[in-house]
Amino acid sequence: MKKSHVSFQSTTSHVFKTILYFIILYFPASSFGNNIQVSNVSLENQNTAANTYQVRFDLSWENSWRTSTFESNWDAAWVVLKYRLPGGSWVNGLQSSTGSVFPPGVTGDFAGSTGVFIYRSSDGIGPFNAPGIEITWNYGGIPDDAIVEICVIAIEMVYIPQGPFLVGDDSPNAEANFQAGVSTNPYQITSENAITLGGSSSANLNVLNASNFPADDYNSTTTQTLPAAFPKGYNAFYIMKYEISQQQYADFLNKLPESATANRYDNTLLGSSGYMIDNTGAPPNQYITSTPDRACNFLNWPDIAAYADWIGLRPMSELEYEKACRGSGPSSPDELAWGNPYITNLAYNFVNSGQPTERITNPAVGTGNAIYSFSNGGVSAPRRCGVISASAINKTRQETGGSYYGVMEMSGNVWEPVITTGNAEGRQFTGLHGNGVINSSGNATVGTSWPSVGIPPIADGSGLRGGSWSNTLYRICVSNRDLVNFDVASRFSDVGGRLVRTAE
Repeated sequence: MKKSHVSFQSTTSHVFKTILYFIILYFPASSFGNNIQVSNVSLENQNTAANTYQVRFDLSWENSWRTSTFESNWDAAWVVLKYRLPGGSWVNGLQSSTGSVFPPGVTGDFAGSTGVFIYRSSDGIGPFNAPGIEITWNYGGIPDDAIVEICVIAIEMVYIPQGPFLVGDDSPNAEANFQAGVSTNPYQITSENAITLGGSSSANLNVLNASNFPADDYNSTTTQTLPAAFPKGYNAFYIMKYEISQQQYADFLNKLPESATANRYDNTLLGSSGYMIDNTGAPPNQYITSTPDRACNFLNWPDIAAYADWIGLRPMSELEYEKACRGSGPSSPDELAWGNPYITNLAYNFVNSGQPTERITNPAVGTGNAIYSFSNGGVSAPRRCGVISASAINKTRQETGGSYYGVMEMSGNVWEPVITTGNAEGRQFTGLHGNGVINSSGNATVGTSWPSVGIPPIADGSGLRGGSWSNTLYRICVSNRDLVNFDVASRFSDVGGRLVRTAE
């Protein structure tokens, strides 16, 4: 057994040369930002008999929590390993729980060999610091003396616990909101069993009217079946704490071959509506952004599916969207992600736009805050991930805009692409996770369960929830479904992305 040297230079034969890349998905650096960081990455303890290495690194972020009061809920880091051989493509590194080591107070839930959720092992709140994590990497199929580059990717997630919840909000202003039968009452999701959509029975999940575009294929007289395999939000799952940032998407592009990035990036969008991902044409950092913390816009469905597949996550269903917002709490008319309809209608003033220090200098106090058409300050662009929470005077759920479980910007900023219940293409979704592999054209390879992807872009079964910086109030309400069947085949200035993974 030989130990590799952490070096950018050649090492002796029969050991790996390790060129270590740190993907630091950087969020606000202040005490109110979470600032997730991976550091001090090294390869340790090569076992040539088992074809394994220990990938050792430190992991930290701010404002972490775990609570068992009322419901068990915590934040976590989704950690994935990627590697490549000289001249090759980046490949998912197979992880194993066997031999992996976590420091005291830290636990890890492995999702097969794709990745691991790392989080607190007991209740607590404050900075998360986990030095000396060791993840077992199975490098089988690679020569013991191969030269490799290795990368550790970490994304902040929030755990959404198993349990029943309500969809729909009994709003007189509803746009195709869910309801129980032909009443205006919210509908309760009580299991992952199949559900009858449409019809008049209060046991059926229906919609208030046909005002969404395009209309659902079920109504008070026409029924459909939502299969048991479709993720309904009852089972536990993890969701990204923030929307995909421009730095995250640039990091993804930098790991793809040119044949793939040709379909996952459009350089004609540079400078439009705050989109600042630039193709410099100079490897190894071919894609750069001057606004790394800004929510990434102009994502179409094939972009979202490809990123989800590559990082081992999956798209969320529209039912999971409402669960992540509302949790197990009650439903109220026209409520927003923080649980009530009260929100500022004043224009925000911003400083340090798109940067880790971006702030709102005049946030509302005692009412809700969100980035939407009345508050965006006249700038036609999304804001940086977490800006509302970072700017809030009182760190209440209402002022930070946080969801029931602590997920940020679920109302406003950029639209949340989801999988719809409103057509057959959406209902075939089974919640299959990304496998870490996309094809040479840059498309997801998960299979036919996911809404369609391809060239030219197609997106049957996809839709939008949550509204954006460009929308008026009614579209950023939690239960609004007026664009839930709108295929996200094109790139729009106010559409971003957020991904999930079923808890195992």
